[in-house]
Amino acid sequence: MGRIIILDEKTANQIAAGEVIERPASVVKELVENAIDAGATAITVEIKNGGISYIRVTDNGCGMESDDVEIAFERHATSKIRKIEDLDNLSTMGFRGEALASIAAVSHLEVRTKTAEEQTGTLVKVEGGKVLSVSQTGCPTGTTFIVRNLFFNTPARYKFLKKDSTEAGYVSAMMVRLALAHPEIAFKFINNNQVQHHTPGNHDLLSVIYSLFGNETARSLLPLDYEETGIRVSGYVGKPEIARGTRNNQFFFINGRTIKNKVLTAALEDACKTLIMQNKFPFCVVNLKISPELYDVNVHPQKLEVRFSNENAVYSALYHGVKSAFTAASLIRETTETAYAPSGKAGDQTGHEQVEMASWNRPASKLPPPQRILLPWELKKQADDGHAGPNETEKPALPIMDVPIQQSEEPETGTERAVSVTSSLAHGKAFSEPGTSQDELVTVKNEPEPDASHEMLSEEARGADVLLEAEIVGQVFDTYIILQHGDRMYLIDQHAAHERIRYETLKKRIAEGQACSQMVLEPYIVRLSPAEYDFLFSRMADFERAGFEIEAFGPQTVIIRSVPDIMGGGFSLDDFHEILDRWMETMGEKYGISDEAIYMMACKSAIKANRRMEKEEIRALLEQLCAMENPYTCVHGRPVAISISRRELEKRFKRIV
Repeated sequence: MGRIIILDEKTANQIAAGEVIERPASVVKELVENAIDAGATAITVEIKNGGISYIRVTDNGCGMESDDVEIAFERHATSKIRKIEDLDNLSTMGFRGEALASIAAVSHLEVRTKTAEEQTGTLVKVEGGKVLSVSQTGCPTGTTFIVRNLFFNTPARYKFLKKDSTEAGYVSAMMVRLALAHPEIAFKFINNNQVQHHTPGNHDLLSVIYSLFGNETARSLLPLDYEETGIRVSGYVGKPEIARGTRNNQFFFINGRTIKNKVLTAALEDACKTLIMQNKFPFCVVNLKISPELYDVNVHPQKLEVRFSNENAVYSALYHGVKSAFTAASLIRETTETAYAPSGKAGDQTGHEQVEMASWNRPASKLPPPQRILLPWELKKQADDGHAGPNETEKPALPIMDVPIQQSEEPETGTERAVSVTSSLAHGKAFSEPGTSQDELVTVKNEPEPDASHEMLSEEARGADVLLEAEIVGQVFDTYIILQHGDRMYLIDQHAAHERIRYETLKKRIAEGQACSQMVLEPYIVRLSPAEYDFLFSRMADFERAGFEIEAFGPQTVIIRSVPDIMGGGFSLDDFHEILDRWMETMGEKYGISDEAIYMMACKSAIKANRRMEKEEIRALLEQLCAMENPYTCVHGRPVAISISRRELEKRFKRIV
């Protein structure tokens, strides 16, 4: 007797169900996407015990006709496509006809549905893939699915489920993604009889973000509105203040479908380089409108991954969309006003608490429309071809600031100094009321919450050019420049500001093939490891473009005769080793000058902390800073400038309460 057999239908269905239905969140995703395809404007999802024992999905969509209900549970039964060519212009969430059959195969399923034309609805009960009964019932137009005892007949799958709270978390995360993808639909999510999410369904994405993530996130966003080569980018990207240590708050959608894609992640994070602290990741809700024929969603059982026909075009559109959003915004950080209770008791602050919107949460009114920013590989190609940048006729190459460089006693790293005006002004507990900890200084006004509309992002604000109009007061700690303009005080981190100038200037010069060298008085002789030696000589042209003049000087030994002029007298062998290490770490087998290597050169050559500056030097620094593309952060993502209002100072000194 032969050993190969054909599996019975029940076994085959349960195996196939495992590909589509992994956990309760998979059930919710499939049923909600069916509701979206049915044209629903309101969808309610309720779960109990993490969705393992009970899931209910109710929608007000078109419903199913009584003749279609029973066949809907057959595998590959669908109303979405008729032939394979239909996948090229797919506009629905589902198309395989596997979801209902897969869910029914591993649960006790009950569905009530009715169309607007029918007088009565239809009730169908299915257990383990077998239809038990079909009857008429009274119900409103739309569909309700109730799924009980998930994986009751597949113990191998059931035992891999996590505890109820964890599974509920997966369902909640899925509901967040679905709600963000469809702001036109009102979603309600109920977990163990408690409403966790409720979105308005008013077509406004910002309102959805406000409902799901709160006021602080909603008011710290920049709108995305960009189109390139037929790819439209819309949504929001978060400012550096709401960046997090994981990518959990990055949401990407294509034509309303939630997806994961490394190209999109890379484009977003490359556009945010030098704006956000290292090891932090930006918040984003990005929706791409692309012709369905330009991507393939049929590459993953759960349709979470897509394959693009032109990845470079998608990368370019998102990169420029995010870059343009940051370019058009004012990013000077403002300290938050601290609320104090007149009675001196923390509990008495109710009704008197307030938070003022930070000035950098609003678009700058004086900045010109953003120019197209060259992609990293375009800069490389442009330099290789000997062409100048797109803005060469508008703004000449910036000169290196003529400020003497003096190394500080204690060289700093990118993580040694964190700037926090709030903590430095409120040093100790003298500035806070008894019973109020320093972590509780920022409070929320007890008034009706503002409508989460686009007006949050449209208040008048000024960009970095306000620094040029400000009066130079002096320095504090020989590290921070103090400016005054109107009723505001500005603090500038001199190292971060000069680092930004050096980075953008050097990067522009390298791209245009205009990097300058400075011959060292005594050449440096350096012995390298075999890997370092091979890397350096395989990319010697790139090192020369950066301003280095290096020659072989024996086995695994080189002699450095010239260095980039911006590094001047502050150059040391330690600097060279750090630049080389960073270059090797970030470029690997790729050719070109890595941004990280330029970061390092800029950081090493910038004015350090504990360096006193004259007024003329400060003015020159500010003029060059305000001419930069991004004058708001250093290359490590730390803020260059923060502002403090006169009102905030007066509240801290209790001149006002």
